[in-house]
Amino acid sequence: MIHSLQNWWALAGVELDYTDQPTALLTPEVAPQPAASPAPASVTKPEPEELVVPVPSEPLPAEYADFIDWLANANDLIEAKWSKQRVAPRGDLEPEIMTISALPEKNRHGEVNLFNSDNQKLLDRMLAAIGCDSQKSYSATISQSVPFDGRIDEQHWTTLKTRIFHHIGLVRPKRVICFGDLAAKIIFGEDLMSARKNKQFINYGSCKTEAIVTFHPRILIERPLFKAEAWKDLQMLTRISAP
Repeated sequence: MIHSLQNWWALAGVELDYTDQPTALLTPEVAPQPAASPAPASVTKPEPEELVVPVPSEPLPAEYADFIDWLANANDLIEAKWSKQRVAPRGDLEPEIMTISALPEKNRHGEVNLFNSDNQKLLDRMLAAIGCDSQKSYSATISQSVPFDGRIDEQHWTTLKTRIFHHIGLVRPKRVICFGDLAAKIIFGEDLMSARKNKQFINYGSCKTEAIVTFHPRILIERPLFKAEAWKDLQMLTRISAP
């Protein structure tokens, strides 16, 4: 009998034994209405971004002697919160070559210098190879002290770039050698390997100074195979100095 009733309900069109929601069996079904198309959103043209010209965030002294004193003693330098040890640049004004590294070097006793003794000897030989007396060159670092972790946060790069350009403008070198990856990124916005491919130019005020990027002497001592590549970089300056 149960089987007969199930067949009867199936013939009547009943496909479910039960339903959770009550329904009116005699109410005609309402065909679903197509969803209304959303109203077209109004298109607003983006406002052009305002060109922001970087403004020096440091009070850069206009005279060389005042600038060097400021680097040595100012309490508002970025580096003041890193270390009390600062390294002063050295050399002659209007030199044939100005060398720039990102950071000073720290020796085994924790003292900082522009270059340690071995790296300075190699630098002297590099300059001699392109006909420059190292005693008549000028050496400086972008940062005057070494951060705790040996890195410079990218948020400081613009300020330090403005400062080193100001420094170059006061020194007025004929040519610049930039050492290392970090210095290349801060000054030229390129990593070491990209910046090495071509001769660079540093524009500051009315000055336009030719420059190259190459390996730091420390890297050349650690990896002598790079010396041949560094020589190729230096030859770009040799060609500049040729009559």
